[in-house]
Amino acid sequence: MGRGARGALGAAVAATVLLCGCAPVRIVGPAEAATPTPAATTGTAGWRSSSELPDVVTFEHGDGLRSGSWHVGWNHAGLWGGDYTYVLSAGPQDDGLWEYTQNATGCDIVLVQSRNADGTDDLAATDAALAESSEVDAAAFDDLVFETTATITGTPARLLFHAVAGKRAGASEHAQVVSTRVLTTVGTELSLQIECPEGSDAIAAGNLLLDDLTVDVRRSGEPLDFEATATLVPDESVWQDSALVSGGGWTLTTPDDGGSWGYTSADGDCTADFQQSRLDESQRGAGDDRVATDRLMAWYYSWSESDVSSDAGEQTLGFGPAGNRILAARTVEAVDDSGRNGILAARAFRQSDLGFLIDVWCTEGDPADSLEEILGNASVVPPGW
Repeated sequence: MGRGARGALGAAVAATVLLCGCAPVRIVGPAEAATPTPAATTGTAGWRSSSELPDVVTFEHGDGLRSGSWHVGWNHAGLWGGDYTYVLSAGPQDDGLWEYTQNATGCDIVLVQSRNADGTDDLAATDAALAESSEVDAAAFDDLVFETTATITGTPARLLFHAVAGKRAGASEHAQVVSTRVLTTVGTELSLQIECPEGSDAIAAGNLLLDDLTVDVRRSGEPLDFEATATLVPDESVWQDSALVSGGGWTLTTPDDGGSWGYTSADGDCTADFQQSRLDESQRGAGDDRVATDRLMAWYYSWSESDVSSDAGEQTLGFGPAGNRILAARTVEAVDDSGRNGILAARAFRQSDLGFLIDVWCTEGDPADSLEEILGNASVVPPGW
């Protein structure tokens, strides 16, 4: 049916050529669509980080992502706030396709994230992908397409999309919306498809969705410090450490009990215990993620917060691929009663209510060296990677 589309929008559009342009909404109709003014700093020179993105990343701006290696993808963190506003029915790692139901409207939502290396022109590639997924007749496409934007995670910038919408015959509300953006320089296509039951409007549902759904646009290697990750790490994120066994020379000796598990090194000298858990009230109530991380480590070792904070050092964890060491973390060293040396690495995320820890102990070797070895094979992985 074309790039993950649930139904043919063309039939709905053929029944009516009217699109809504009557309300000042984020998904805008033709009457409101306006081409944003390009920022002064664009072109093949590229941006060094997401903080340099212009207010609106237009189709012309996509070339600015040519410099370096960038990740672009849907960020679902706002859809998983625990209030059951959205129900996930398929995904999150089903070949880049996620299906939700929006409880407030009863609308079905499909998010697609896929490879698209068609050409070098974002506008032409976007319109080609949108025409295919919506199945709108080519002769009518130019008259029906309109602009919409989605917030880029952690920034005030927005990413420009093209969209089409269709009404049911004789109905006032829009039954379907398909919105697409292709970024040819990173070979990524994002598509948002909404289909609503009678009595619900797909454009209104889209605006409600875009209050919670964002797009990640980040350069690989760009640090995610304690202040930069407020909405970047969804609460479905997990430790991914299978490479420790397949290629890292470690053996699983304590199976997962629902949140913690442990490994032993090949020579038997070191152990590494992993944990992922929800934060407690004290950790969630911290002023920032750095303080929350120190409180998480203090809880784990049964130390005082001041003891941790005075001795803690800085570390980075992998985010997505293990080699993408961009996620700020904290470490603290310890010695047990038998004289073994240990090091604890941790990161807490207050917004997603998650804490990640690795506790490494060695009898003869340096636990810091073992931690580095482990971090070459383990990382925090958000949905969709």
